[in-house]
Amino acid sequence: MSIIYLIRHAQASFGEPEYDRLSEAGHRQAAVLADHLEQRGIVFDAIYSGSQRRHKQTLDAFQSHLSAAGRPCPKVLETGAFDEYDSEAILRVLIPLMIEKNPDFETQVNRMIRDKRSFQRVFKQVMLKWVGSEYPISSLETWKIYNERVVSGLQALMDQEGAGKHVAVFTSGGAISVCVQKALHLSDALSLNLAWQIMNASITRLKYSGGRIMLFGFNDVAHLEVRKDEQLLTYR
Repeated sequence: MSIIYLIRHAQASFGEPEYDRLSEAGHRQAAVLADHLEQRGIVFDAIYSGSQRRHKQTLDAFQSHLSAAGRPCPKVLETGAFDEYDSEAILRVLIPLMIEKNPDFETQVNRMIRDKRSFQRVFKQVMLKWVGSEYPISSLETWKIYNERVVSGLQALMDQEGAGKHVAVFTSGGAISVCVQKALHLSDALSLNLAWQIMNASITRLKYSGGRIMLFGFNDVAHLEVRKDEQLLTYR
């Protein structure tokens, strides 16, 4: 029996020109996460990471913490299999098509820039259209291809690492939701809704053995909650 620790990156720079880097709160979350993992004394046999900057910065905090504690860190395998879908491209391509079909939708879109709730409403509608393949666009990675990419990465990890291992994966909410979908046999729509509940710097655990994969813990942020600082509890 092996355990995979799916670690969502700390908060990125939502609303900034460059999203793919940790915010000030994100750096604090990454430090708290690193301290938590080190204090638990978990020795990872392998570490995997997505290739996006927010993944690597969250991992960097953990590696630095291990180094300061004089503990070795296993070699990191960076793979695009655990990268997030390109939500900016999906929004950019699908929003005009949705407005063309429903002109009233433009009113919601105009509000999304200045209002977080409006953004979430628009984002949810667009992403559900993407998952449902209602607007297949050749230039976009489809939900089906994205899902297959993540599942293939997960299977490759299990095949490579085998039994009796503790493996960390620094990744994003979408990829974590696909892994949980695989374990629980969820629908695509439920998987997407699940992704929106996954908090920054959270830990989700899977057990696997002999090709079987099971959910062992979901969206754990106790290490952030004990700090009693609401600014550390973020979803985006």
